[in-house]
Amino acid sequence: MEAVGEGIKAENKKAEQTVFECLSEVRFEEQIKKAETLLETVRQTGKLSVRGGELYYELYPREESGAVIVICHGFCESSEKYWEFVYYLYCAGYQVAVFDQRGHGKSLREGKDANVVHGEDFEDYVEDLHSFVENVVKGFAGGGRLYLYAHSMGGCVGARYLEKYPADFQKAVLNAPMLAIHTGPCPLPVAKAVCDVAKLFGRGRKRLFTQGTFRPDMPFAKSCSDSEARYSYYQKKRMQNPCYQTSAASYAWGSSAIQAGYRAVSRKNASQISVPVLLCQAGKDRQVKAFAQRKFIKRVQNGSLCIYPKSKHELYRADNVVLTPYMEKILGFFG
Repeated sequence: MEAVGEGIKAENKKAEQTVFECLSEVRFEEQIKKAETLLETVRQTGKLSVRGGELYYELYPREESGAVIVICHGFCESSEKYWEFVYYLYCAGYQVAVFDQRGHGKSLREGKDANVVHGEDFEDYVEDLHSFVENVVKGFAGGGRLYLYAHSMGGCVGARYLEKYPADFQKAVLNAPMLAIHTGPCPLPVAKAVCDVAKLFGRGRKRLFTQGTFRPDMPFAKSCSDSEARYSYYQKKRMQNPCYQTSAASYAWGSSAIQAGYRAVSRKNASQISVPVLLCQAGKDRQVKAFAQRKFIKRVQNGSLCIYPKSKHELYRADNVVLTPYMEKILGFFG
């Protein structure tokens, strides 16, 4: 299938390799809308019943494809944020499966405040992903290979999944995985203790005092993306749809997320992962800590680390200077 605009295009006849080009940042809104229109012609949507409610998911089938890439998004994100990334994977010949994690997007909410991501046990995310893989993805794949792409919070979910269910995915990319939350000058054990005390006093479902409400006027400079065009486009979607406006974590979520990072990085658990894992690290990340990522990938049996020293947290929404080689790296890794 031909790519739209300046998407994946051109063939190097001499090397017989695809040349990758990102959508233009200058004409991004025009081109991404065309890409979305193309994907809408094949997209299948559904709801999966899990503990507490339903998870919303999307499938992008290609009959000639021999592999499915499952996307596990990050904190306060949604499947809606991944149109461009899905488009690149689809044009590269892959089937794609993506879902909104509990507390996000069009999926179930566990707290009363829809803008606060609440969860008592981080392992619920892992079991949700497992249910999605078992009940939706494997049938969708039709016996084809399964690959995982997991970002930030989803990266921690993905790491724990690979440790608990090592036979499901053949390869995995963990993009800026949340293996240790960046808590500023406050050490992680202290941050967890604060969350645990709040839970003891019945404030587990309340918004963390360090986090605020959704800001429609949030400036690009404070975002996690290096591409203003990509940031602005999704920010408009968030402003138009309340289900994309999650903006903070509860105290209970904070405690469970920190504990999940400890579990994922532990030598006992990380050493269980035998499939090839590519961990992409952002040098200017202010959301998660790099030391835990380095420790984790050293303990994985077949892990590799790729560092983007000048990039922010959302590598999949970097500017084209970084995004082009990044996508080439991802597609090359999946093969």
